[in-house]
Amino acid sequence: KMRKFVSKKMADFAYKTMREKAPRKTGRLRKSIRKVVRGYEAYVFPTAPYAAYVEFGTRPHLIRPVRAKALRFETRTGEIVFARLVRHPGTKPKRFIREMIEEVVRRIPAFWREVWSEN
Repeated sequence: KMRKFVSKKMADFAYKTMREKAPRKTGRLRKSIRKVVRGYEAYVFPTAPYAAYVEFGTRPHLIRPVRAKALRFETRTGEIVFARLVRHPGTKPKRFIREMIEEVVRRIPAFWREVWSEN
């Protein structure tokens, strides 16, 4: 029973921490974070299909149209641009999952102290 309590408490902390650390550009990644507690096990994870690209970043790569002859996008100044090829510079990693894990690991002794002091 005590381990179930610790699993739930740690999962709650991990869920809250991952949501705080997730990048907030649109909020979709943050909203995709789920928490599952089954007995002594707990899982906290993002369900957004692009979460790994955010966590680990991407290398420079080419983007080509798949269902059209050209890509269409809007620049920051509002200009509409059409292109047959875009050279994406890549993205830097935003290690929100790793940061959450590090926070949880740091808190393990405090979780156990709390459990033992309540019994």
